[in-house]
Amino acid sequence: MIEEIVKRRSIRHFLQKPIPQEDLDEILTAGLWAPSEKNAQPWKFIVIRGQERKAMVKRLKEGIMRNRKGDETAIFSKGYEKFIPSAIYTARVLEQAPVIVFVINTKGNDYRKSYTSDQYMMELADIQSISAAIQNMCLEATAHDIGSLWTCNVFFAYDELKEWLGEEGEMVAAIAFGYTDKEVKPMPRKPLEEVVEYRGDYPEEWKAMLK
Repeated sequence: MIEEIVKRRSIRHFLQKPIPQEDLDEILTAGLWAPSEKNAQPWKFIVIRGQERKAMVKRLKEGIMRNRKGDETAIFSKGYEKFIPSAIYTARVLEQAPVIVFVINTKGNDYRKSYTSDQYMMELADIQSISAAIQNMCLEATAHDIGSLWTCNVFFAYDELKEWLGEEGEMVAAIAFGYTDKEVKPMPRKPLEEVVEYRGDYPEEWKAMLK
């Protein structure tokens, strides 16, 4: 599995080539088998293909432009406009991706809603479960030599896309899937010693088992 983990890349250039249904089913099934807090399985996967891509991208661009204007209906506050070019680029990527999967938290709430502390904690647990499902799908795609792009730039059109999808719950992310003919170099990663902190150690009798 470490091979797929290291091999996975965020792909932003896709060939105009369909993904076989059998492969797509295996990718989605990998998402179903993600660990899930309380076995809530709070996910729903909406698969967008064909002409529906154009309709989706149209709503995405509408939302991006609304936030670009920065009026009272904008979701993001001042300072986030620097990410608009990235969102516009993502719209172009999604427009040519053969398959886009929207991931919905079926137990989630609208971002405008206030949370109690217990609701917030359960929301965090559900998002962690859904994130594991997304990771599973991306890794399974890699195993099939299918590229993927996990993106949250769809949040710039959260209202437009939620209305277009017609789903209750919370839109968590979108994943683009497809084949690519371009090599993508790995992004640098922090070394283990920078991000890992050990506290305590095995007892001596356990250490003896490792010799």
